[in-house]
Amino acid sequence: MSHRKERTEKTCLNCNAGVYGKYCHICGQENIEPKETFSHLVTHFVYDITHFDGKFFSSVKLLLTKPGFLSAEYVKGRRSSYLNPIRMYVFISAFFFLFFFSFAVSENTIQVNSTKRKFTYSQALKDINTQKQKVSHALQDSNFSPIARKAFISRLAFLNEDEERLKRDTTHLDELNVYSVIDVGSTYNSVEAYDSLQQKLPAAKRDGWMGKQWKHKKLQMIEKYGGNFRVIISAISNKFFHYFPQVLFVSLPIFALLLKLFYNRRKEFYYGDHAIFSIHLYCAMFILIFFEILFSRIEDYPYLKWVSYIALLFLFFILWFTYKSLRNFYKQSRGKTILKYVLLMFTSFLVMSMLFGIFFIFSVFTI
Repeated sequence: MSHRKERTEKTCLNCNAGVYGKYCHICGQENIEPKETFSHLVTHFVYDITHFDGKFFSSVKLLLTKPGFLSAEYVKGRRSSYLNPIRMYVFISAFFFLFFFSFAVSENTIQVNSTKRKFTYSQALKDINTQKQKVSHALQDSNFSPIARKAFISRLAFLNEDEERLKRDTTHLDELNVYSVIDVGSTYNSVEAYDSLQQKLPAAKRDGWMGKQWKHKKLQMIEKYGGNFRVIISAISNKFFHYFPQVLFVSLPIFALLLKLFYNRRKEFYYGDHAIFSIHLYCAMFILIFFEILFSRIEDYPYLKWVSYIALLFLFFILWFTYKSLRNFYKQSRGKTILKYVLLMFTSFLVMSMLFGIFFIFSVFTI
C-alpha cells in the first residue's frame, strides 16, 4: 500500500472504471495521485526491498526447517504471508548459478586431464614426426580455408616445441601435445570436399542425415581447433557446463509429471500442485547444494579438514530432506513414501541422464 495522497476523482486512471474506496474493483490499481516525488520513490523502493526480504527469509526458513510445509500451505490457499514460488525459484537459482560459475567452477578449471599412458623416448619422437608429416601434408591441401591453415601452422609450431622439449626432458612424455591430436590425414579435408565426394557416390552408399551432420561438425572442429583433441574436449566441456541451468529448468516440469504419475490416485492434487512442490524442492536443493559446495571448498584450507565431515552430513541431509518433503506433503505412510521415493529417484536419474546426453550432443554441435 502506498502512503501517497488519494485522488479526489473516483475514476480509475488505468481502466476508467468507477472507483469505490481506495482500489479499483476491476483492475486493482490504487487510486492515488500519479505525480511522485523523489522521496516517495526512495520510500517505495525501501518498502519493497524490506517487504521482499521479510517474506524471503521467513519463507526460506520454513522451506528448510519444515520440508513440504510451504507447498502444502500454497495448495491450501494460504499464500500472502509467503514469497511466491516462482519469484523464489528465480531469485535462488540466479544466486546459486552466479556462485556456481563464479566460484565453484570456472573456464580455467574445466580442462581435460592429460593421458596417463607412458611412452618411450623413441616412440614419442616417432609419433611427433608422424604428426608433423600429417600436418605438413594438410597444409599442402588447397581445400582447407585460411582459418584452418592458420590453425595447422599453429599446430606445427606446437609439435616443433614438443620435439625440442623431448630432447631436453624425457620425464614428462605424457604431457606432449602430440597425444591430443585428431588425425588430419583423411580422404576429405573440408566440408565442401566431403559434400562433393558424397554427390559422386550412389544414393544407397551416401551417409545418412545423422552421419552427414557429424562429418560436417567433425571437419568444422578440425578447421577451428587445428585437430587438437584436448582443446576440442575442453571447449565442449565449457559449453556443456553453461547449459546446466537450462538442464535443471527443463527437468523441473518433467519431475512434476513424474510426481503426477506416482501419485495419480490422489485426485485432490492437480499437476500444478505437483509443480509447486517441485519448485520448492528445487529451491531447497539449490540452497543445500550451495552449502555443500561451500564446505567442500573450505575443507581445502589447512586446519579445516574437519569441515569435510559437515559436507558429508549435508549429502545425507539432502537425501533425507527429499523423503521428508514427500512424506509431509502427500501424507502417505512411511512404507509407501519410501517405495515411491526410491522409484522417483531411479526414474529421475534416468530422465536426468537423458537430458544431460541431449544437452551434451547439443554442446558438441554448438561450439
